[in-house]
This record gives sequence, structure tokens and C-alpha cells, in this order.
Amino acid sequence: MELIRISASKLKIMLTGEDMEKYALDARTADYDDTATRRAFWSILDDAKNQTGFNAAGDRVFIQLYPSKQGGCEMFVTKMNLLCAEEGEKKTSLLNGRITKTVLERIDDGGRERVNAYVFDELSALLAVCRRLRDLGWHGKSEAYRETGGKCYLIVSERQMKTYAALDRLSFITEYGTLTCADTLRLYIREHGTCICEKEAVETLGVL
Repeated sequence: MELIRISASKLKIMLTGEDMEKYALDARTADYDDTATRRAFWSILDDAKNQTGFNAAGDRVFIQLYPSKQGGCEMFVTKMNLLCAEEGEKKTSLLNGRITKTVLERIDDGGRERVNAYVFDELSALLAVCRRLRDLGWHGKSEAYRETGGKCYLIVSERQMKTYAALDRLSFITEYGTLTCADTLRLYIREHGTCICEKEAVETLGVL
């Protein structure tokens, strides 16, 4: 198990296939309604506390889980109470206005389309995100732009039905760039941006 403390409120956990067996956790079927899944998560968090001092006990936590091809997974653990204290209203941008009450709380978006926009300082960051989304099997809409000053932009959208907050596959993008308002960005790039890919940007740029 490899641990990276991103901030006081966020921890990244990387588990190998052997780690998954140790904790009896299956990334494909993880469900917080299941007692075994809850036990596995808190065992992982207890070990993480001992190694890093990151203590999630007593906080509402938001867990995002991404299976890896090698049988392991990546987990991002966010302490919501501390995040709210640190960032105030910014929390609504981080989680698209949704705050979980517990790990893996079910979210029903009723089939609405979610649109996210991101700003990257370099083209390499944009390409890296497109590659990761492509590897994750992205099938939504995507478009990419570049500003004269060098910044790059990615707008992605997908229609969501019943999903799990923990399986939100877009959250990793904030490791590379900054989440921004899609409507504001569209207005800005009309005057200051050049289109790189108007359609299927993830599929096109993800192979570069």
C-alpha cells in the first residue's frame, strides 16, 4: 500500500492486487451498503492513520475508488468537515454541489447531463488527462481548446443515471488542472481560445 497525503483533508491510497486480497476488497463490487466493504475501508483508513497521521475518524468522508488493470485500485479519501472549514463555499465546486453524508452515498442524477470544464497550464497535462479518461473507457462528449498564452481547456459531459459518488471518474483531473465553470469558459474561449478538438477530444488526444 502506497500513501500520498495531498493535503490536511485529502489522502491518496494506492493498493496492489495483494493489498486488495489482504483487505478482502473487490473494487468492482465495492458497496458501502455491504458490511464487508465498510470493514475493508475502515481497516485501510486505520492503517493509513498509523502510517501518515491522517485520521478520518469522527469526520464525514468522501471516498473515490478507481480500479486498476493490475487488480489493485486508487482511492482518494476526503474529510468533508475539514474541507468545508478550509475552503468554505469552494466545496460545491469540488463535488459539483453534492456533499456526501457518508462513504459511497448513492446519488441519483435522474438522467441529467453533467458538464465539467478544466483549465491546464500546459498541453502535456491536457494530453495526460485525455489518456487516463480514454483508458477508463470514457464514452461521453469532450472538446478541447488552447489559449494564445499557452493554457489549455477541456470540457467534458456525460449523461448520468444512478451512480455512486465513489466511482466518480472525473475527480482525478484536479491533480492536473483546475475545475472551472463550463458556461463562463465557453464565453471566454470564443474570443481568446483556439479549438483543438471540437468533438471527441478524449478519444483523439488520448492516443497521443
